Amino acid sequence: MKIAYNSGIFFLQKHGGISRYFCSIINEFIKDKKNIKVFSPIFKNNYLLDLPKDIRKGFYLSRYPIHYLLKNLVENISYFQINNSNYDIVHDTYYSKNILEYKNKKKIITVYDLIHEKFNQLYSNKNLELKKKIIQGSDTIICISENTKKDLTEYYKIDEKKIFVTHLGYDHIIKDYSSFKTDQLNIPKNFILFVGSRYKYKNFRLLLEAYCSNQNIKKDYNIVCFGGDKFSKEEVKNFNDLNIKNRIYYFSGDDTLLSYLYKNAKLFVFPSQYEGFGIPLLEAMAMGCPVLASDIDVFREICKNGVNYFKNNDFNDLSEKLTYLLYSDSQLFSKKELALNISKDFSWKKCSDETYNIYSKL
Repeated sequence: MKIAYNSGIFFLQKHGGISRYFCSIINEFIKDKKNIKVFSPIFKNNYLLDLPKDIRKGFYLSRYPIHYLLKNLVENISYFQINNSNYDIVHDTYYSKNILEYKNKKKIITVYDLIHEKFNQLYSNKNLELKKKIIQGSDTIICISENTKKDLTEYYKIDEKKIFVTHLGYDHIIKDYSSFKTDQLNIPKNFILFVGSRYKYKNFRLLLEAYCSNQNIKKDYNIVCFGGDKFSKEEVKNFNDLNIKNRIYYFSGDDTLLSYLYKNAKLFVFPSQYEGFGIPLLEAMAMGCPVLASDIDVFREICKNGVNYFKNNDFNDLSEKLTYLLYSDSQLFSKKELALNISKDFSWKKCSDETYNIYSKL
């Protein structure tokens, strides 16, 4: 059995959850000496760059414009290379336009979430027809949570027999960061941590409003944002209007810095209205960082009772829970051991083994 991965996400993402998922399971396959290859003629993805050269076919460029003509060219070359190879299975990395055209090869797609369908008013959704066609035409579909599977069957009426669920891992997080130097980073001492994109359904604005509603929290704690885009002009204006410009920080970097932030944060807050999974939750739980998350189905599926919850999209409840936890260490750390034990049920090795079993069924 020989498995090929196409260019999709590696052309689009420098780093991010989807490319991390693929490179993490590929890395486990490498350890197990599985026959795999990534066909990405041009890529900028850092995770793929870290993998051995002999399992990837393509050239790394640190930056380039993501123009549709260049994207189409890269996808077409990737398709040609795989279609003319002796690989049996093609795992599409991100809704590639020609995934269903492969001859004599089994086709797999991973569905991460149904965000564009559930929040269609926030997106142009010009590619939803292509997504629907790929989902319906693939031989097998992998969902990253039971909740995503439920949403998929609701929106697309897919036969459940062709859907499999593989939970993601978190063990890329670095638990020994003792050699990490923070001298020049100006990281504040007391801070609430937010990780990832801050826009749309991510509900970062809700966290800011809850933070600003309590003068004690505003005085005693800063907010640290890790990852996602740098603060935009609109965000900076908003920080000025809320009088918190000097209380909010942005950092980007590798997993070592992220590990340090989890370990030193007073509280990690994940206020998103919807997610397909939620890797940062597991990262925080494994690092012993207390968590306050939206009470949504997928977070309950992953974290069970290992984290604290607030009512989804509820300003008052978020504000109350922030105060409740930040000023009571006994409550803040009451779930620490439970969270650590729950996180141990997830790993990239487990994800890769389950994924390979799905390949084998084909």
